[in-house]
Amino acid sequence: MNVGILIITHSDIGKQMLLTATSVYGNNPFRVELLSVDNFDQPNDVIQLGQKYVNFLDKGKGVLVLTDIIGTTPSNIAKSIKHQKIRVVAGLNLSMILNVFNYPKYSLENLAEKAIEGGIDGIMNL
Repeated sequence: MNVGILIITHSDIGKQMLLTATSVYGNNPFRVELLSVDNFDQPNDVIQLGQKYVNFLDKGKGVLVLTDIIGTTPSNIAKSIKHQKIRVVAGLNLSMILNVFNYPKYSLENLAEKAIEGGIDGIMNL
């Protein structure tokens, strides 16, 4: 079983990025859950839901949590989730997801590194 992935973002950003990445890549090699945060949501309720998703997703290899903007409610929620095998990476972009999709058998630590690498490599000043 692969690492599980939880995407926590504002509104439907994560859903749209996952749909696009799946379309570009051709499939989704991971078990993924989406958690959308809106301005009317209570952070403690969303933290509890995030905790349930992480527990559901972890089949022994851990869970990579991807979130959109560091320091905002989605990333703060991600950092509040308690689990033994969890890594949180903020700054979600399409390149990050596509790079992660290329390494479905990687460990949690290595997959987090690939997420960061993909996110950074997807940024360029043209």
